[in-house]
Parts: sequence; C-alpha cells; structure tokens
Amino acid sequence: MLQADVEPNRHRSLLRPDLVLLALVLGGMLFAAALTYKHDFVFVCRASFPAPLCAALSGAVPRVLAVIGVLCMASMIRPDALHATLRAMRPVLDWRGLGVLAAGCAMIFAPWVLHHVASPDGVAPAAYLALWLGGMALAGVGLLGALFTSDTLRAAARPTVLPVAGLVAFGLVLPEIALAFQPVWRMPWLADLTFETVLILLGALGQSVISDAPTKMIGIDDFGVLVGPQCSGVEGLALITVFLSTYIFLFRDKLHLGRALLLFPIGLLASWTLNTVRIAVLLLIGRYVSPDLAVEGFHSHAGWLMFMALSVGLAVGAHQVRWLQRDGVATAARPRRDGHTPFFRDPVTLLILPFAVFMASSTFTAALSETPALLYPVRMAAVALLLGLGWSVLRALPWRLDPLAVATGAACGVLWIVTAPAASAGDALLAARLAELPALLLAGWVAVRLLGTSLIVPLVEELFFRGYILARLDRGGLAWRLVALAVSTALFAAMHDRQIAGALAGLLFGLLYLRRGNLTDAILSHAAANAVIAGWALTQGDFSVI
Repeated sequence: MLQADVEPNRHRSLLRPDLVLLALVLGGMLFAAALTYKHDFVFVCRASFPAPLCAALSGAVPRVLAVIGVLCMASMIRPDALHATLRAMRPVLDWRGLGVLAAGCAMIFAPWVLHHVASPDGVAPAAYLALWLGGMALAGVGLLGALFTSDTLRAAARPTVLPVAGLVAFGLVLPEIALAFQPVWRMPWLADLTFETVLILLGALGQSVISDAPTKMIGIDDFGVLVGPQCSGVEGLALITVFLSTYIFLFRDKLHLGRALLLFPIGLLASWTLNTVRIAVLLLIGRYVSPDLAVEGFHSHAGWLMFMALSVGLAVGAHQVRWLQRDGVATAARPRRDGHTPFFRDPVTLLILPFAVFMASSTFTAALSETPALLYPVRMAAVALLLGLGWSVLRALPWRLDPLAVATGAACGVLWIVTAPAASAGDALLAARLAELPALLLAGWVAVRLLGTSLIVPLVEELFFRGYILARLDRGGLAWRLVALAVSTALFAAMHDRQIAGALAGLLFGLLYLRRGNLTDAILSHAAANAVIAGWALTQGDFSVI
C-alpha cells in the first residue's frame, strides 16, 4: 500500500510535488497567454508605443524560456547557490502569495476580457499596457511571497542578486543575439535540404503532399506552409551556437576544450533535425487538428521549447561524459546524504503528479482543438513518461490477480456500455476526423486509445482517488472511513460525464481498496472495467462509448 505521508525534509528538494505542480500551472498560464493574445485580439502596439517596447512584449514567451534555460545552466555552475536557495524556501507554499500570484495572472488576461466586453476603441492602449506590466509585476511578487519569507529571501538573494540579474538580462536579450547571428547560417542549400527532408518525412507517414520547389511550399490538402530561409532552422542554429559558446566559455576550466568543440556539430545537427520534425508536425496539426493551433500556437512556440530542451539536455549530458571533462571525471549527481527520497521514488509524487498532468493535458487539448480526442496520444505519452520514471514505486506494489476485483470491474464495464447515451455531435465530428486519417496514423491512434484506456487511465486515476484522496482522509474508525469513501467517490464521479455510473464505479473501487488495504485490487478492477469498454468500442468501431 502506498503511503501518502509527506516527509518532513522534502521541502529541501526542488522536485517537491507542490513546486512541480506550481511549475506546471505557471507553464500552462504562460502557454494560455501566448495563445490568447494570438487569437481574436486586435492590438497594434506600434501605433501607440515605441517600437522597442512592442518588440519586447511580442517576444515575451521566448524571452521567459531563454531566461529559464540560462538559469538552469547557471545552477550547474553554482550548485551551492541553488542549494542555498532551496534551503531558504518555505516548507509549504504560502496561500497569501498564491493569491497575489493569481491576481497578477488575472490582470495579465484582463485586456483580452476588456477587448471582448467593451468596444476595442473604447479602451485606451495605455490601459492594456498598464494591466500587462502591472500583472507581470504583481505575479512576480506573489510568486516570491509564496516561495519565501521576506527574511529568507533577502538572505538568499544578497550574495547572488547581481549575478542572477546579469543572467536574466542575458536571457532576455538572447533572441536579439540569435538574430544577429542568423546571417552566418543563411545558406540557400540549407533551405533546400530542409524542404526535401520534410517531404521525405511526410511521405514516410503516408501523406499525399503537395509541393512547389521554387517557392518552397509544402502542403497537405488545403493546408500549406512556406519553408523560407528562417524556417530552414537558421534561428535554431544561431541560438544553439550562442548557447554552446557561452556554455563552453563558462565551463572552460572543467571541459577538455578540443573535445568539447564536438558539441557544436552534435548540437547543430540535433537542432536542424528537430526543426525538420517541427515543420512536419506543424503540417500534420494544421491538416488534421487545427490550422489556428498550427500557425498561432505550435509554429510560434515549439521552436523555442525545442531549443530550451536541447540546450539544457546538451549541457547536462556533457557534464555526465567523462571523456569531455578536463580531469576525466564526470560531474555526476552525488549520493544523497540528507535522507531525502529521490523525486520519482517518492510515493506521493506518483500518487499526484501523473493525475495532475492527465487533467492539465485534458484542459489544454480541449482549448486547442475542436476534436481534443485526436490529441489523446500526446496526453498518454506525457503520463506514461511519468509512470515510467516512477516504475520502482509501481513495481513494489503487491500485484496479484484477484478474481473478485476482475469480476467487479467487468460488471462495471458492462453497466457503462448498456447505459451509454447516443453519440453527440462532438462524437460524430471525431469519427469524421478519424476517417480522414491515413491508415498508419489511424492504427496508431486506435492502439494508443485502447492501451491508454485499459492500462494507463485506471492506474493514474486509482493512484490519485483511492491511493491518495481516500487513504489521506481515512484516519481510522468507521466514521472517517465513510467520509473518505464518500469524498473520493464524489470527486471521481465529478470528473466523468455520466456522474451516476461514475459514482457507482468509484464506490465499488473504493470498497475493493478498503477490503484488504491493497491499492492494486482497485487498479485491477478499474482496468478490467475499462478493458471491457475498450473492447466493445473496438468491435463496434464506436469510440464515443469510452
């Protein structure tokens, strides 16, 4: 049985579950803001304000990502400063600070609301700017207040304020630095190579591609893009050049310089490859999911996300390769001597984090696409990755086949099928979109849908509702046990469209868990129920029942 008790020293780790959840929420807010102001928001900044200010605001998301990447690299250079900051953090996030943070986020989104509630001409541009800048400042103050007390913040910041300010400034101007380096990589053959590679990749995926070599146009049906010089990957090549140059300079005392230079061809090749994949995925999203999402969301930000992941990955990877180090010793993580449980070996992490990502991804896909179920494989990939990282905890559970759990789950599955309502308009739209997919993509989607429904979803939901909520509320005694069962069942039912059937299933899964205190009984029963439903959906060709 997994224990949901919080260890007293966990607050010294950067990977505390509450900090990870906060980071996910802030990342989601950043992503939502980027999409919100790309859609249905007409505001010509340069008509009212200086061009440099408008350029800075338009590139806010890439600048934030660049700052995060630079600070990650700095934490590798000065781990002592990182550890001092962690020691200064509150053991529990302060709700007053979170409230101020929420108010700041509300101010950031307020211009979009005003734009749709009031006449666009009736709101002064200065009001929009004041709300944006004031919201960002208030959110920053709230975040610091949630993480630190005023005394610990001053103590932690005093020795590092100037270096951190310099690093933040460097991250903020990194897009301009990369822009200055772009002419170095403006080579006609690079655009040609990218163009041809994207064609090959899409052809391998069974797409009927329309292309025009002179204009570098690639399309699938009625959605197409132009692979211009900038789309050839030149920005990524410039960024990775700047990043690796900075990294090698800062670590020149630890790296073997001649060998470290090999990071350049590795990084440049990886950057170009990721850009090629990005263009192919962009076309697939534009054709099969949403043209607006492809152009305004994915195209605008995927490149910067890939750059941040690649740059930090190269730096961390280089630290682990002894051959690249001057003294031949890798900068590997030292054994923990403080009694902390590693993040993904912490049962609480496994109980909460996969479910949080599962729900957050549901919200994002619903906001991004009129058929969010098409993006189901993306959601399952994210959740499966987290479950894989926590495999040592899952493996330690007392797994055994319980006939009663299987029979109960199968009965729940049959009940869910026979009480299924008629397919909705959204279900019909999903069926139409699935019919348009190439055979290979359709087979992949169906496989992920079946496996996710039968294996991943039961595991994630039972870990959270029975393993965390029910176990956390059950303090012993019949009264507390009934309260825990009722609350966990009600929450489980609330997340399903069919609350009555969901409540009955949640009640049965909870009783199975309480029968022997074995979470795997509830997981097995839930998996049996979902497997029956998934099997029916496959045989009938009707995924609306899931």
